[in-house]
Amino acid sequence: MAALSEKAAAVFGRWCRPCDQAPPKLHIYNSLTRSKVPFYPIDPSGQRVTMYVCGPTVYDAAHLGHARTYLQFDVIRRILRDVLGYDVVYVMNVTDVDDKIIVRSQERGITPEALAREWERKFLEDMTALGVERPSAMPRVTEYVPEIVSFVETCVSNGFAYEDRGSVYFDTKAFESKGHDYGKLCPENVGNEGLMAEGEGKLASTTFTKRDDRDFALWKASKPGEPTWPSPWGAGRPGWHIECSAMIEHTIGHGGPIDIHGGGVDLKFPHHDNELAQQEAFCNCRQTVNYFAHTGHLHIRGLKMSKSLKNFITIRQALEGVDGLEGVRPSTMRIMFCLVQYNAPCDYSDNMLANARAMEKKFREFFLNVAAALRVVDSDVNAKFKVRPEDASLLKARDDCAKEVRARFLDDFDTPNAVKALQKLVDSTGSYLSTLEATNSQPSSLALCAAARYVAETWLKLGVQGLCSDEVLDALRVYPSQTSAKKSSGAASAPLLDALSNFRDGVRGAGRTQDTAGVLRLCDELRDLVLPELGVRLEDKGAGSVWKLDDPEVLRAERARKVEEAQAKADAKRLAAEKAAAKEAAARVDPRDMFKNGPYKAFDADGVPTQNDKGEPLPKSQFKKLKKQWEAQKKAFEKASAK
Repeated sequence: MAALSEKAAAVFGRWCRPCDQAPPKLHIYNSLTRSKVPFYPIDPSGQRVTMYVCGPTVYDAAHLGHARTYLQFDVIRRILRDVLGYDVVYVMNVTDVDDKIIVRSQERGITPEALAREWERKFLEDMTALGVERPSAMPRVTEYVPEIVSFVETCVSNGFAYEDRGSVYFDTKAFESKGHDYGKLCPENVGNEGLMAEGEGKLASTTFTKRDDRDFALWKASKPGEPTWPSPWGAGRPGWHIECSAMIEHTIGHGGPIDIHGGGVDLKFPHHDNELAQQEAFCNCRQTVNYFAHTGHLHIRGLKMSKSLKNFITIRQALEGVDGLEGVRPSTMRIMFCLVQYNAPCDYSDNMLANARAMEKKFREFFLNVAAALRVVDSDVNAKFKVRPEDASLLKARDDCAKEVRARFLDDFDTPNAVKALQKLVDSTGSYLSTLEATNSQPSSLALCAAARYVAETWLKLGVQGLCSDEVLDALRVYPSQTSAKKSSGAASAPLLDALSNFRDGVRGAGRTQDTAGVLRLCDELRDLVLPELGVRLEDKGAGSVWKLDDPEVLRAERARKVEEAQAKADAKRLAAEKAAAKEAAARVDPRDMFKNGPYKAFDADGVPTQNDKGEPLPKSQFKKLKKQWEAQKKAFEKASAK
């Protein structure tokens, strides 16, 4: 972070810690202090948490930057609610009137409302595809214009805004003169003309002279062809920053502060700093947001995402695949972002995707291995429930993991290290199964389920779906639901019976002709091609086999990757063989003939050129170089001839 100027340093860090009713259990990195601070909810009972996240401006397709922000705030919301037990009221707005929307609608020849509704629908479809939960409230700007007008009126009457030619501007000097600090989040950026101009929008008035360069529009007088609403200052529309302030006040603010305000780091200045100023001007108070949380920048292979760099990836392109790239499963994307701290920079790269896919596979395999192990455990009637040292060790590993995961979540929602703790438990469980298998002992279904159930529940609380099939979840309940099992069995029975019937026919045919190789081929086809389409993974294990139920889509993707890897290996082998053959052919050329077809006219007794094609003697340096090549060829030729 760049050093702050003396003036900026005086503004930064003026944060009032909320009144604490009890020792804090959660610490959050607060952008207002740029440090971790104890979290105290405003609610006197300490149970209710109000949270507002800046939503999309719906004028174009949502991209991976949006995916990161809304996925990671979805994870934070789930941790607060499902892990820490808070009652979370989560509000996300939709900006459906803005300069960008107006400009894009004019380019397409449709109304701003039609454009906004189109992209809002697609945005919500993208969020559903990613598994992002709907907010508690989702106010649209166009539905809150009367409340926005009232909010601006209060700012004017409080002496913090002024009107000119139908527009209303925030009065920064008046704000500071009454003891308020402008630019609390990014005081070092106050005065940055580029950022301030971007915040005002492309359609900002150029004929008006502000009282201070830092002043910004609360209400914009509409130009011909723009959306308009009535106001005391004439027909116009809201400014960008005022929208969030008014909707926060109407939904969860109610004249006081809110607990958490979130958004992407690119919104810090001027948007969030202007929001804070407006809310303080409206409430005549010093603090309207107790904790500000920002997701970090997202880069694509180390570069800023930009259409000009041709690395702009929409959420749909990422999920469905684009330009020959394999699509990313929603669960994989969520895991990928869980591997990065929410407020740290994130580089979306091939390596990061590979790590996320490997992580997902590790946990999927873990659950499948647990389910396979549980199938061979004695029934409850015959099982022995005495806790052996191995069982006690696994139960302790489970308890240690639970303590560490909770500690990580309490430390600013530290999902990367929470996942590491889950990995450690997975490894401990694998060691447990291997140890018992080596002594031909059965695992404890209770200890095994306790460990696996905790891992499954934690991922589900983070919103990761699909790591466990319904059959695995049933198995982890120790006493599976017979209804669920029957339903699953019935749904899969017809295609499975068809596969077994066809396999039997093939084996019988091969048996009649004593085609042993044919039988083995049919067994491999059943394992590699037929059963995966039915969601069954059949693995060779010693002299026998073990089956696991998995998602057919996952099995197809694995098969495709194996085919690609085999093809790449075959191509590399072929190229190596061609290279070796070419080298062998080159080695069999007699050194006396190697320069005959070159641009030379005369040669010595060994066939080394002495004159160029014009009959001119070759320079000594060139002759020496050619002689060296001749000697190397002579050695290769003699070696090849001796074979």
